[in-house]
Amino acid sequence: MSVERLRTSLHCPACGFRIAARTTVCENCGAVIPVAELAGSGVVSNAVATLLGRPLGSLSLLEIARILAWVPLLVGPPIAALAIIGLKVSQQPQRLHDRAWQGPALVAALNIALSLIVWHYAAQEIGAAATALWTHIDRLAPTALPAGPGKGVDI
Repeated sequence: MSVERLRTSLHCPACGFRIAARTTVCENCGAVIPVAELAGSGVVSNAVATLLGRPLGSLSLLEIARILAWVPLLVGPPIAALAIIGLKVSQQPQRLHDRAWQGPALVAALNIALSLIVWHYAAQEIGAAATALWTHIDRLAPTALPAGPGKGVDI
């Protein structure tokens, strides 16, 4: 719970509905309270409003999970989407059969799998490029440095 929530007399920053001290989701509008508080900062809210056409504080958990599920090549956001979906499904198991919650879960799982495949091949390519670069540097090193006098004892 933030200090700002205490100052606002425990009202939802998005719709003004009265909320409990430990509430994370507004019962009235479905806004995520920490996200709605962050949206009050202005800069983040303006960027999200420009991208999505809606203020950040007005997004529901399902919409946040949907957005996070579609972030490519980063494994963290789809994992966060699966965590949100898992938390909400554990609170209400009937959501498991709701297509609105199944879709983002499937997209997030596929995104994680495809991202890991891409990163696996990218790591192989980067490793091969580094090995080739090291081989070229190793070939140049003996010719670039002049041979110094030997320090060993002649036999």
